[in-house]
Amino acid sequence: MKKVFGTLAVLTILAISANAQRGWKWPEDSAKRVKAEEKNVIQSDAVKMGDYKTALPALNWLFINTPDLNKSIYINGAKVYDNLADVEKDEARKVQLVDSLMWVYDQRIQHFGDKPYVLNWKAYKGYKYYIKDFSKAEWLLKMFDEAFDIGGEDILDANLIAYMNVIKVNALAKKNLTEDEILDRYDKINDVIEKKMEEKKAKGEDVESLVSKRALIDNILTEIVNINCEFVENNYGPRFEANPDDLKLVKRMFTFMLTGKCTDSPLFLSVAKQLEKLQPDFGLAKVIGTKCLANKDYDCAINYYKEALQYTEDGADKADVYIQLGKVYAVIGQKPTARNMFNQALAANPANKEAYSAIGDLYYHSFNECKEEQDMVKDRLVFIAAYNMYRKAGDSEKMQQAKEQFPSKEELFNGDYEAGQTVNLGCWINESVTLSSRD
Repeated sequence: MKKVFGTLAVLTILAISANAQRGWKWPEDSAKRVKAEEKNVIQSDAVKMGDYKTALPALNWLFINTPDLNKSIYINGAKVYDNLADVEKDEARKVQLVDSLMWVYDQRIQHFGDKPYVLNWKAYKGYKYYIKDFSKAEWLLKMFDEAFDIGGEDILDANLIAYMNVIKVNALAKKNLTEDEILDRYDKINDVIEKKMEEKKAKGEDVESLVSKRALIDNILTEIVNINCEFVENNYGPRFEANPDDLKLVKRMFTFMLTGKCTDSPLFLSVAKQLEKLQPDFGLAKVIGTKCLANKDYDCAINYYKEALQYTEDGADKADVYIQLGKVYAVIGQKPTARNMFNQALAANPANKEAYSAIGDLYYHSFNECKEEQDMVKDRLVFIAAYNMYRKAGDSEKMQQAKEQFPSKEELFNGDYEAGQTVNLGCWINESVTLSSRD
């Protein structure tokens, strides 16, 4: 008897607490209200304890008798049906539970709105249970279409790949999508990914997970659309020439040419440059600079590398670009400018030792232009300067190569020099080095 009174006391206290809450629409009939309060306490406590079977009858009573009581009954209802369906072994019963789960989401939207958020979760759970049921393929596609149309960047990350898989099922199993319809939806997914990435970058958050998801989505696309160089050039080349300012078209072409490994196509560079013009980006400018360098178009490479520097404040990114600029200037024979670029890289990111090695290479390969052929020791100072840079880079192999070109002890003696002596190296290098011999 004491136990019964204790339980009733708890129910009473909880009911009083519930009465005080805002946003609850209790029945006006007192008897029905008491019943509703009792059922709400039962389902709420049962859900908290993970006792979903106990919660279900109470929730169903609330759904039927007080459908607009509070959105929490639908939140708990979704949790109950999802968990029960997840462990149900009987297929017929599982179908019933999942259908009820979908109904709960619909009822929540009907009574409490917030359709973008709720539909997002309905699509997520629908995919979980129905992706292998081809009879549901078109229904899933329609739901994901709407979820993405109204959800924007608030779409669940998990729904990005899910949507692409739903598209794949419809394209391959149902054969109900044209190529353009597939690509339009693919663009829709990528638009959401880009918005999510922009939001994360603005907050200083990592975007690697989204990058990985985009790669998986690209792979799925290649399973349902034959993306190759000929496809892009024939289908999109004329459209690009006619309307190069169509950002959506340009972005699609750029992605497809990367996917189809078409970076050697002349069209790729034109598309990349146009995309960078329409939507300036560090990574894209760097890619163009590297492509121009590979094509030995050095002015182009310099221009785009310098442009890339304008779009980042990250020290490591700046250092990478400065090193590339240094390599360009080295190739065209502007060694002082090249060294300046490598020093800029060190200033941006002291941890990047590649810059030291690059300066070492400049020195090592300056023997012919710096030698005067009057003093063998002085002519070989470039190798000592190179060795010093390789040592800072921690490159033991190049250190050994440079040391093999040091003057010999005999050459030091004959030139009236001593090991440890400081000597100025002129030429364009203009540094002082400490003499050492190779033997």
